[in-house]
Amino acid sequence: MDNDKSFNDIKDRVKLTDTTQLYQIKDAAGQVIDFEEASGRQIFNHYRHNMTNYDEVLDTIRTQQGRVTGREEKKAAVGAAEKVIEKYRDEHVKVIQDSQKKGRILKTLLQKAGVATAIALSNKLDLWSEKIKEINKLENSQSTLREWNDTYRVQRELVKSVLTKQDVSQETIDMVNRIYSTRSVNKSIEVGSTLLNLEKSEILKLIKLAIRHKNLGYTKAS
Repeated sequence: MDNDKSFNDIKDRVKLTDTTQLYQIKDAAGQVIDFEEASGRQIFNHYRHNMTNYDEVLDTIRTQQGRVTGREEKKAAVGAAEKVIEKYRDEHVKVIQDSQKKGRILKTLLQKAGVATAIALSNKLDLWSEKIKEINKLENSQSTLREWNDTYRVQRELVKSVLTKQDVSQETIDMVNRIYSTRSVNKSIEVGSTLLNLEKSEILKLIKLAIRHKNLGYTKAS
C-alpha cells in the first residue's frame, strides 16, 4: 500500500515546464524534426524530456535512493504522459471554441453581406476595401483643398495689408482686390487681360507658370 502511495507521489510530482515545445518536436540530439514524420516514440521522448520535469524527478529519486527502479521510471513516464495529454486536450478545446466562434462570425458576415459562400464574401470584402481606399483618398484630397483655401485667404489678406501700409494707390489696391475676387481660372484670364492691358495669350502664359495640372486650352474670340 505504501509502495502504491509512493508511486502515485512520483506521478504527481511530474509537472509541465515548457508548453512552447508542444509542436516543435526534437530528436535525442536536440534537432527539430517534422511533426508529421516523427515516430510515436520520438514524440513521447520529446514531450517527457523537454516539456516536463520528468528527468528532474528521476534525478531526485536517484539522489535519495541511489538508483531508480523500472516501476518508478514507469510512474514518472505515466505522469509526464498525463500532463501532456491534458495540455493537448486544453489546446484542442481552444481550437474547437475558436472555430465555433469564427463560424458564427462568418455566418453573420455572410448574412450581412447578402452572399452565400466564403468566396463571394471575400470578393465583396475586397470590393469594400477598394471603396474605403477611394473614400480615404477623397478625404485626403478634401483636407488638402481646405488647407490650400485657408492658406490662400490668409495670403490674400496679408497682400492687401501690405499694399495699404506701403501707401500704394487706391486704384492699384482696387485692381488687386478685383483679381482676388475672381472664382475661376478663365475669369482670372479675362480680368488680367483687362487690368494689365495684355493679350489673353500672354495672361495665359503667366497662369500656366502657376497651374500645371489643369488643361488651360483657350480659343480666342473672333
